[in-house]
Amino acid sequence: MKSVDDHWQALVTTALLGTDRREPPEAPQLIADLVADTARTSASERMLALVAATTAVRRAGVIPGPLLDELAIPDGDDRRPCVPAAVDRWHHITASWPVLEDEWMLTLVTAGWRIAPELLPAMLVRHRSDPVRRTRVMVGAGSTGRWLVGHLPDLAARHPNATVTPEALAELPELPIAPELAQLVNWPGAESGGVLAQSLEDGTLGHPHRAMLINLLARVRADALLDIADILDAVDSVSPGYGLATVLGDLATTRHRMLDELST
Repeated sequence: MKSVDDHWQALVTTALLGTDRREPPEAPQLIADLVADTARTSASERMLALVAATTAVRRAGVIPGPLLDELAIPDGDDRRPCVPAAVDRWHHITASWPVLEDEWMLTLVTAGWRIAPELLPAMLVRHRSDPVRRTRVMVGAGSTGRWLVGHLPDLAARHPNATVTPEALAELPELPIAPELAQLVNWPGAESGGVLAQSLEDGTLGHPHRAMLINLLARVRADALLDIADILDAVDSVSPGYGLATVLGDLATTRHRMLDELST
């Protein structure tokens, strides 16, 4: 006796060939009984009726699978998830200013925030091979991070047994800055911004110094950032350093907003 599955495969074959080349297959009795009381003159009409009846029988015959264990939820965490603006900022800095990511992470943890759940998969994947940054992510994620990795092994660390010191976790990495620029790190924004703007306008600083200037603005005191951004935005548009000043001004503004979003 032809099974319903065999009949369905025959219907699929007929559909592929077309009813003008092959007649609809003879149906098993339980399906034929559903359509035998309707007169259909064309093969295509009989085909549609058989497909509809067979689909209904196949769906009715589905047997539920065994019950699955209820998915356990992660342990509670009293910390609030970081605000949506901080989530968007992380995506922005990792795409445009990755030099700021370490400070974003340390500021979040220090301020008592928790990494928003929607950020976790991307952060875990991004830092699978970096023990220090990976550990910071797990600290910021708390129980949710351990829960997620437990359910999705592809998010596990590549070096789970790597040793990470507390000092490495708590400190920003050193960035190479020339001594003549490093002295600006602790200056007020009006003074350091003025020196940078003047040097960019007269060409003393230019694109060969770009990487070092980015490092400098990633480490200047936080209360200097707004003044520096305003001064760099005012650099003469016809000066040789105008383009670089615009880029550095964006970095200063981005870092100020990043810190502000994580301090509220």
